[in-house]
Amino acid sequence: MEQTDAVLNVTDRHIARWRQIRSLIFLVLLTVAMFQDDVRPGITGRALVVTLGVVVGGLTWIAMTFRAGGERLQPYTIGICMATGIVLTAVRPGDFGPCYSIAAVTFAATTLPLVRAAIMSGATAAVIAAVHLAVGASIESTTIWAGAMVVVLLLGIVRREREARAEQDEQLAGEQARNAALAERARLAREIHDVLAHSLSALSLQLETAAALLERDRAADAAVIVDRAGRLARDGLTETRRAVSALRGDPVPLPELVRELAAGDGASFTLEGEPRDLSPETGLALFRGAQEALTNVRKHAPGSTVSIRLAYLDDAVRLTVHNRDPAGPPVTGLSPGYGLTGLRERAELAGGTLEAGPGDGGWVVDVKMPG
Repeated sequence: MEQTDAVLNVTDRHIARWRQIRSLIFLVLLTVAMFQDDVRPGITGRALVVTLGVVVGGLTWIAMTFRAGGERLQPYTIGICMATGIVLTAVRPGDFGPCYSIAAVTFAATTLPLVRAAIMSGATAAVIAAVHLAVGASIESTTIWAGAMVVVLLLGIVRREREARAEQDEQLAGEQARNAALAERARLAREIHDVLAHSLSALSLQLETAAALLERDRAADAAVIVDRAGRLARDGLTETRRAVSALRGDPVPLPELVRELAAGDGASFTLEGEPRDLSPETGLALFRGAQEALTNVRKHAPGSTVSIRLAYLDDAVRLTVHNRDPAGPPVTGLSPGYGLTGLRERAELAGGTLEAGPGDGGWVVDVKMPG
């Protein structure tokens, strides 16, 4: 995204530079044309007025091109250039004097507020039309110059609106790219949490048990626990590979995975309906739901009875994890940490729902996904 922004900035600079060069070329051509009339620039009479007009018009033209003085002085340079065109029109009627005013209208339409640009341009067109008529110019010539200013003003407004829309589109595209990056980060964060929470919590519990056994000089029992911890670590690596595979879009063998998960945690497993292929997001969301629920059972309700039901319905797939301690009061199965939040986000992003709370004398986690 940063590279794209850099390319766009370079392109914008090239466009702006080409416009500046084009503006200066027009100025040079106009200056040369101003020396081709009977009333040429000089130091006396009307010639002096033409000289001053060419100098002032050229300087303000350059100032407008490079936006000298910034936004604060831009209205003044535009106004002076407009006035220069009016004066040259009065001194040399029928010549190129109005071109200075037309250039000023172009810059006004693209840099000034629209209302101010319209007022200044309209007033300039009206004054030039009046000057043409006052010096006896034809109606056609008057209409052409005044109409040219109106057309230039409208074209400038259209270009301005087009550039504004292009800028908005670029900002929208950048915002969408940032949102996509944040969504991908959130998805990766959920995957990391789900793998680590399930694997490392079980591994930590086993290692703590082994350490307690070693303190009591029960090395043989501790060795069994350490061996079990090794298996959990290998299972964690398998889970990591499975998560990477799902992120790549590979299908998830949901019934087999949930059955293995239930067997590893001593939970009962029931499969209802005919299994069918699901999208990677749907399959992974359901598997992570079972995984997170069992992880929280181990953390908050160890020793409780757990049952897992996976049901393939007509238009959805439903996973229900129920844990209950027959000897005690209802237990909770989910912590208020990132697990429940991540599961709910995962389910909602895939078009499903997650509900968790007390039920049937224990705690029920219910995940329903379309599929």
